[in-house]
Amino acid sequence: MVVARKRDKCILLKCYSNFIIFINVLLWRTNYKMENQLNFIGRQLAKISAMASPALLFIGIVALSFGSIFIKWSENELSPDATVFNRFWLATIFFALWQFAKVIIQFREREPIQRQPYTYQNLLILSTSGISFALNLVCIAWSLTQTSVAISTVLHNLAPIFTSLGAWLLFNQGFNRQFVIGMIIAFAGAIGIEIEELSTATSNLVGSSVAILSAIFAAAYLLTVEKLRTKFDSVTIQLWICGISAIVMLPLVLLSGDKIFPSTLSGWAWVISLALVCQIVGQGLLTYSLNKFSSVVVSLVHLLEPIISSLFAWVIFWERLSFSNWVGFIILLIGLYIAVSSQVTVEN
Repeated sequence: MVVARKRDKCILLKCYSNFIIFINVLLWRTNYKMENQLNFIGRQLAKISAMASPALLFIGIVALSFGSIFIKWSENELSPDATVFNRFWLATIFFALWQFAKVIIQFREREPIQRQPYTYQNLLILSTSGISFALNLVCIAWSLTQTSVAISTVLHNLAPIFTSLGAWLLFNQGFNRQFVIGMIIAFAGAIGIEIEELSTATSNLVGSSVAILSAIFAAAYLLTVEKLRTKFDSVTIQLWICGISAIVMLPLVLLSGDKIFPSTLSGWAWVISLALVCQIVGQGLLTYSLNKFSSVVVSLVHLLEPIISSLFAWVIFWERLSFSNWVGFIILLIGLYIAVSSQVTVEN
């Protein structure tokens, strides 16, 4: 009887131990499957995030490409300087309201309000960025009064060279052979787009010099914004840039004697569209992208703007695009792909 009880107890213990082992194996396999699923989801989200950054940069370039169209429509009522001034002050109000809304939301949710590091050096960089951006637009407008659109566009598109030089001197940023080859091909494409206009264009030293100066200011703008993105969010940066640019543009508009504000609903529609689409969406996304890509990459991708603008003008205004324009577009896209893909690979 005692032997039978001991045997039964041993059988029960063995069954219990086997059950525990079975449960542990089942839990391990379940955890293993869940871990694999989570890893798979994480990899997919990482891929989506990696694709989102270039997509947002491209959307920003597309938004900026509407600028020439809005300015062309706005010039029926306002001068280019007045149009740009309205773009800046309207965008300043929007970004200020955005910042105020963020503070209100943080206050209601009892979150700690993020304080921006407004040191003397940061304020100097913010001011430099705003002034550079305003002078970049002023120089473009001035060069167009002294030289042809083709020459002004080609010389202004030298901005990636100055951006690369500044990144090398200031940030010790190096570039591989693939990037340099891609940049050369992209420049060849940019020149090819304007090759017909260049063959008949007339220019002078002042117009060419001012166009090159606009490229230098564009490079300074991108380099300073890249530096600012390590300390400020894109909304704060654009708030400062738009505010400072509006202050710079106001005396220029007043001295010119031109009308400052639109007087019709259509005039207001074009300057508001310019502020919303080009400054808030376009420059806002470019500023955000400078936390993901270097200023050199962004300046190169910025070469897409004349392509997209030309396509919009082709669709909206039926402006003719020649065979050399299309060939230049293709060459520029190939160069951008070679250059940008080398930088993205290095950064990843």
